[in-house]
Amino acid sequence: MNDTVDKLVIFLAKRDGIDKLVKTFQYVSKLAYWHLEATRPDIARRAKQWEVASGLSRKAFRTGRFLTGFNTIRRSPGSTPTFRFLAVLANAGEMIYFFFDHFLWLARIGVLEAKLAVKMSFISAFGEAFGYIFFIISDFILIREGIEAERKLAVSTEKSMEAKEGIGKIRCDRVMRLMAVAANVADLVIAVADIEPNPFCNHAVSLGISGLVSAWAGCGYYYLTLYPSHLQRLGDLVRSGDQMAEGGRQSRYVKLTKDQAPLEDIKPGELNQPIDIPQLAVRKCNECGQPLPESFAPPADEPWTTGIFGCAEDTESCWTGLLCPCVLFGHNVENLREDIPWNKPCICHAIFVEGGIAVAAAVAAFHGIEPRTSFLICEGLLFSWWMCGIYTGLFRQSLQKKYHLKNSPCDPCMVHCCMHWCALCQEHREMKQRLSDNAVMPMTIVNPPPVQEMSSASDNQDPAPSSANGVEHTNLEMQAL
Repeated sequence: MNDTVDKLVIFLAKRDGIDKLVKTFQYVSKLAYWHLEATRPDIARRAKQWEVASGLSRKAFRTGRFLTGFNTIRRSPGSTPTFRFLAVLANAGEMIYFFFDHFLWLARIGVLEAKLAVKMSFISAFGEAFGYIFFIISDFILIREGIEAERKLAVSTEKSMEAKEGIGKIRCDRVMRLMAVAANVADLVIAVADIEPNPFCNHAVSLGISGLVSAWAGCGYYYLTLYPSHLQRLGDLVRSGDQMAEGGRQSRYVKLTKDQAPLEDIKPGELNQPIDIPQLAVRKCNECGQPLPESFAPPADEPWTTGIFGCAEDTESCWTGLLCPCVLFGHNVENLREDIPWNKPCICHAIFVEGGIAVAAAVAAFHGIEPRTSFLICEGLLFSWWMCGIYTGLFRQSLQKKYHLKNSPCDPCMVHCCMHWCALCQEHREMKQRLSDNAVMPMTIVNPPPVQEMSSASDNQDPAPSSANGVEHTNLEMQAL
């Protein structure tokens, strides 16, 4: 555990099992109410009370849950730019869902005004649906990549034990991904029922089945994640099934004996190829030689060359960051990551940050600031603020890891949330000074010694010989002892 946010996330994640259990109670009682409403109204009324109480208790359990998405983006956003982009969108929508769910819960228990419950329910459901769409897209991409990797392993000429273990892991991961997709699709149906009521999604049977699918699929995914030993057993069953299926086929490997000597079929050095052993490929310390853990990162002890408020030191980046921050951010990303052109992060910044501010300003200009439009203005500004801190803070974190820079003055995401334009200018100045073409490296010039020659006694008649270039040589005479 590195910091307080990690400890808080681990504490909150332990309640996922309770949440799925209470969710099962909630939607079972919904189905019971629908079934008994016409025949047993007294029991149906109790089932309805059970449903309402379960839903409110689930919202109370999820207090502070929006920090999970924030920490996921901050710690492990993704391995490729595509997955980082999808992770930011998915977790941002989930953060909006859990954050506004707090106000929905307070409005329904009577702490806030009851009329706010409708608005908070719409914003929360919209964020939920927005996030789950990108979660589903990410899972389908990973499933497709797993199928391609499994196909490559299946058509390989030699099915070693490592290849079979790889196929088993891919299939187990696919099972977990399908569970996650089923849970997210079911939650998407429930969210659509709150955003745009319709006869299909708002029917009691549709909501009940969707809630149970979400609860049980999510419970299975959470259980396998919490206890990976059961996932390993599932992989062993997959491999044993493959071995039983291959048992009736003739083996492609022949045991060589002394009588069998097809030496002409064996290429020189074919049996002497090096074997890759992952256990031996470990990182070691350069000083003491001890192995380092996989999560080891060099300490961030280098200070920034300029301060956070040194914008006036570079007037070009100062005016660009003030008038067109998306352009400055795009060039910063291009300097940091050569595989990403500057126009892609520039467009993303313009859409999510400047776009949210523009929407809020347009609503305030054309419709004024009133209770009906205030939540749209706040939502646009809040979405821009979150995206500004998360999306741009990830690249600031990458810059700090590359040059081992300290937090200046605090966490990268918080810096961009509070001082976004100053942070962009500081990052540009930092990379400009470190990647400057005019930087002069210290160089030591070493002159070679003068050339010395040996001459015989017959050449000793000239008392002061000199070379053509004026360099004196030492004359040596060899005499017999």
